[in-house]
Formats: sequence, C-alpha cells, structure tokens
Amino acid sequence: MSQGKFSNPRPHREEEREIEKAYRDLTRKQSHKTYEHKVTAEDMARAAQPLPTDEDVPDISIPNSVPAEEAFPTEDAFPELFASPEAAPSAEAEDRQIEETFRQVTGQPVKHKAKVGSSFDYIPEQPEFSPEGEKPAGKSGDKPQWMNEVVEFYNQNSKLVLAALCAVSVMVIVFVVLLFVRSAKDPYGEKILSNVYIGDVNVGGMTKKEAVTALGDAIGNVYATEDMVIDLSGTQLKITPKDSGASFDCSGAVEEAYAYGRTGTQNERDAAYKASKTEPHNIAILPYLNLKTDNIRKFLVDKAGNSGSTLVQTTYGLEGTEPELSADKFNKNAPTQTLVITLGKPGVGFDPDTVYNQVLDAYSQRVFLVTVKDVQELKDPDPIDLEKIYKEYYVEPVNASVDPKTGKTTPGSYGYGFDKEAAQKLLDAAQFGQEVRIPMEYIEPDIADASGFFGDTLGEYQTRATGSDNRLSNLRIACEAINGRVLNPGEGLNFRDSVGNLSTSRGFKSASEDMGLEETVGGGVSQVSSTLYCAALLSDLTISSRSNLEQLPSFVKEGFDAAINLTIKNSLSYPVRISAQLSGGYVRVSIVGTEQRDYYRMLGSEITKTIKPETEFRQYPYDNPEGIRHDDTIQEGREGYQVKSYSVRYDRTTDQKITSDYIATSNYNPVNYIYAVVETPETSAPTQPSEPSTPTAPPESSSEPSTPSSEETEATTETSETPQVDHAADQAA
Repeated sequence: MSQGKFSNPRPHREEEREIEKAYRDLTRKQSHKTYEHKVTAEDMARAAQPLPTDEDVPDISIPNSVPAEEAFPTEDAFPELFASPEAAPSAEAEDRQIEETFRQVTGQPVKHKAKVGSSFDYIPEQPEFSPEGEKPAGKSGDKPQWMNEVVEFYNQNSKLVLAALCAVSVMVIVFVVLLFVRSAKDPYGEKILSNVYIGDVNVGGMTKKEAVTALGDAIGNVYATEDMVIDLSGTQLKITPKDSGASFDCSGAVEEAYAYGRTGTQNERDAAYKASKTEPHNIAILPYLNLKTDNIRKFLVDKAGNSGSTLVQTTYGLEGTEPELSADKFNKNAPTQTLVITLGKPGVGFDPDTVYNQVLDAYSQRVFLVTVKDVQELKDPDPIDLEKIYKEYYVEPVNASVDPKTGKTTPGSYGYGFDKEAAQKLLDAAQFGQEVRIPMEYIEPDIADASGFFGDTLGEYQTRATGSDNRLSNLRIACEAINGRVLNPGEGLNFRDSVGNLSTSRGFKSASEDMGLEETVGGGVSQVSSTLYCAALLSDLTISSRSNLEQLPSFVKEGFDAAINLTIKNSLSYPVRISAQLSGGYVRVSIVGTEQRDYYRMLGSEITKTIKPETEFRQYPYDNPEGIRHDDTIQEGREGYQVKSYSVRYDRTTDQKITSDYIATSNYNPVNYIYAVVETPETSAPTQPSEPSTPTAPPESSSEPSTPSSEETEATTETSETPQVDHAADQAA
C-alpha cells in the first residue's frame, strides 16, 4: 500500500467533521476542505519495519486530555452560533463570524481560495514537511493537545499498534471461517432422507443409529437361525444357515441409505432430495447378506444331477486301510479294502438355475420357503459304469527291474483290483438305495523279486574264433563292449553304438573280416554281432534291424550272419542280461533271464540259389617286388548264394517239432577268382593262364546252434514267400 500525506492517522479529523456539521446546522452553509500532505523519509522507514508480535503489544489506554468544551462549541462560549435566524447578520458579517468561529474552534486561520455566492472554499494552513524529515515550522499549539499526544504515541509505538490490528484481523478471519463451516454442515441434519426403505423397513428421517436399531428390531437373527426350504411337489430340500452362510450386514445397508441424496453431482443430490418428498427409495437387502452363493448353486446342481432332478445318484468308495503293495513290504495276510457301492434313488426334476434365482429372491424378502412349480416327472439315477469304477481303483502289478547301466535291481509291487464278473452279478440283484460290498483282491506280479531275474539261460550261441592275433584282439574288445548289458522290457540295443567307432584310438587293429578278405581296422567284429544275432533268435528277442554280409562268411551257418548295424529289442515282460566273451577259441554269447516258455528253438536254413564266380586276371611286371609268378592264384573264388533261414520250435517236454518259423532271406555275392599274369623277359605280352578248377560247395558251419529260445520272431530284412521248410528244419535239428 502506497504512502500519502495522511498515511499516519490524524485523530483530530473526526472532531473537525463534528465542528463543520454544527456549523452547517447553524448556518445551513457547506464548507469544503482540502488537505495536502507529503511523504517523508521517516514515514518510509516506519513502513518498512516488521510487524510486532502479540507479546510486544501492551494494553493501550489513550487519555482524553481535551475538555469537552474545547472540542464542541456551547451556547455560553459562542452565543452568536445559537442566535435566532431573524437576527442573522449580513452576508459579509456572517462570513466574518464563520471565520472567527472556525479559528476559535480549530485554532487555525481560514485561507481564502474563491468565493461563489454566499459560500466559500477553505484550506487550513498546514505545516510544510521537508524531505529530510525536519520538523514543520509554525506554532506548536496549532492542534489540540490530545491529538498531538495520540500522534506522538502512534509514532513511538507503531509496531505495537500494527500487531494489535493484526490480532484483530485474525479474529475476524476465524470468525468468518466458523461461519463458513457452520454453513457447510450436513444440510439434512445428519438424518436419512424421507421415504428410504431397507427391504421393507422404512428408515426415512432417522439417524444412522436409529436406523440400525430399527433394522435390528425388524430382522433380528432370522438369517442365522432359519433354514431355506425348497418345496418340489412334496419333496423338500433344505439349505441351512451354515451352508448358505447368510449373515446380514446392517451397518452397510444403513450407510447406503444415508448416502442417498448426499452423493453424486449437485443436480443428482437435488433430484434425490426432491424425489424423497413423494417417492419411496428402496435399498436391497441381498447385497448385504454375505451369502455363500457358490455353496447354494453347488447344492442345487448336486441335487439336480446332470438333467436337473432331486434324484440321488449312485455313490461308491473304498472302505478300510490301504495296504502296502511294494514287494519288499507286502504282506499277503493283510486284509484288503472293500469297495462299497450305494445305489441311487429316483427323484423329481427341476431347473437348478431357475431355483437358484428364486432362492436369492426369497432371501432378499426374508422369506424362507420357495415353492417350485415347474417340476418334472420321476427320473431314475444314472446307470452304474462298473468298468469306469474298476479303472479308477485298479493298480497294475509291476515287475522288478534292473538299472541297465548300474545293474541295481528294484523290487516289483503287487497289483490291486476286484472280480468284475462277480461284482456285476451283485449289482444286477440290488435295488435302488441298496448298498453293495465288493472285496478287493491282490494281483501278483510276474517277477516280484529282482534276485530271480537272471536264473535261466534263454538262448546261447558260439562261433569258432580264428585268424591273426589282431583279429582275435578285435573280437575280445567287441565282446567286452556288450558283456553284462541289461535290457529291461521294451529296451533295445544297437551293436554299432555299443561297440563304438572302429578306430585305432579305441584299441582296434587292422585285420581281415574273414579269411581270404582284405584287412581293415576292426576286422572280425562282425563275427561278434553275428553270434549275438543267433543268441537273440534263440531267446525270442525281437530283431529290429539286421543285414547280412556281402559274402557268405566261414564263421557262422549260412543265413545267420549279421553286420554290425544289428539292433535287437527285449520284447519280453522281464529284463534280460547279455553275456559275451572270447574264451577257449570260441566267441560265446548267452542271454539270461526268467524262462517262462514251454518250448525251445533251433535254427535252420536252406540254399535256394547258387551264383557261380567269375575269373579275373591281374597283370604284374616280370620283376615285381612281391615275387608273384605267372599263373599264381591271387584270390580263390567262391560261389554266391541265396539263403532262407528259419527258427524251429520244439516241445520242451516231448522234443516234438511244433512249427518252423521263417526268419529272413539272405543274398551273398560270389567271390571271383583272380590269377596273376606276369610278363616274360623276352616279350612284353603276358601269357594267358589256364582255366581254374570248379569251386567247391559252401563251407559247413563251424558250430551248431546250442541253447533253445522263446517267442516267434519276424524277419526284418528281405522277405519272400516261405517255401516248405520241413526239410530245412529237420536238417537244422
């Protein structure tokens, strides 16, 4: 706020107004005053000082040192002012009287500006204030004493006066805020609007506490004590308070009632207030019942069944203590459990969804009886699915097993089930609602104890081991690779993967695969795979993959050789173990397990086609370093053959032939004769050698099949129509 000449209060101005008013009343003339004041540096300094605090403001008592007769004119002091109008002097005399009166009252002379008619303007002479704050010139008695004292007091205690003014301002502000808060108080007197109902209870015009009391009196604990009864044409269903979980939230409903007309926009609140004068507003009870609606719906659906009826469906379950079925803990004398089947009962039908909605409506109206009108005809329970029940409780027996890598055995476990035929007869004879009891039974596994897995030799075969030391070394490494391998039911073995790469880094050496053939690293390993092939056939294992060698070998019977890509699989219901070793000049492979066959097997084959070898001539120089002479035999020739192989089954007790089973057809390429043609020193032309002699028949097998075997095996290589095999089977036998 800017400072002017009259920024500091002037207490004497009010008295001047009183004098002027008195004069106007007497003279009926109006005077005009003009004041001038300059802002000094002292004024600016006082304005910049901080406001005083409440502690700095003492009680202020301004003395009234001016007598009343000095402030206001009286008839005794100024008789001319109270003279009657008839004795009024002339205009000039009147002006002089005014000037004299003004001078006596104010102590200041009149400074004439201009006269207009019988009135005049005047400006009291004011002391001049210098910018430097010097005291004005003139008489000290120009103002009344009390005014000077007030001004002096203000100048000395301006901070205290301002603090007092601030305190008064704060009080005024607090008073205004209190008025505002009072005006913002609840417009409805903290009561619910008229015509507001919670359910069927009118709580309009009540406070919250009164509404809670009214609801408590009307509803009480009916929801916690009453059963909901559903009448289905005489058949009744009951939902207990425990099942429904019904409990009324009285406070929540009252809060919603109280909020009506107090929430939303101003227009919405006004509309609610206006409507409450003539129209009821209903608060639903259902949202405040805390019902377990999922329990209610499940109860109705269970009673309704699949099609919607109150029929009782068939139930079943095991009664008794569950036995220990593990073979190492099994007690055959322990009592078994009993399967209890309770047959269902017929009932009437209804729609569970429709009844569910009716039940909720009844709860909201505090009605605890629901009558269902759309009741269907009598309906029987669903038929019993005995096969489904059997699969639910059946436990399959498990044979003992062996870890193929570690050789660790795991005992088997007994199975669990019941006689389905006997159970079906009991159910057919039972009536609705009757209880049928079916005893459970133990099912013994084929092999419960792993210690009996490898007590029988299922199949065994041996082939004569010939050749160089390198070849015998290769045979030994291949036997060690498969020796001790365990095949659990369904598990297979690939010979190539088991033996690994035929490399010198793994210990294999260069040797011929068979006599008369060129040497290769790992030569001779196919003799071990062929011996394993024959043992697997005698054991009734499945041959997943097998191919014969290119030429008919000398170490095994024709039709029973196998290249190293051989794959076998344990198709039996129990584990088997492979034993392979090189000893006594033979490669022996046996497969041991648990024998359950009543027959044994023998292997046989027949040559169905012979292929003659051809003759080849290979030229050598006269002075060849090998010392080969003209007409030397470089390679003996062999005939090629087509061979069909069979497995013949014999009765284990009578040794009578049961059947001959076709295995495979093997084709062997012939080995051509190779003769040397050496140049003579006289000529460069070679000399033609003589024709070779006729080759002999294929060599006999170096060993006969030994231990018999089990199930029939199908061929996995080339197949052809099986000819009459009796002769071949007899020959194999």
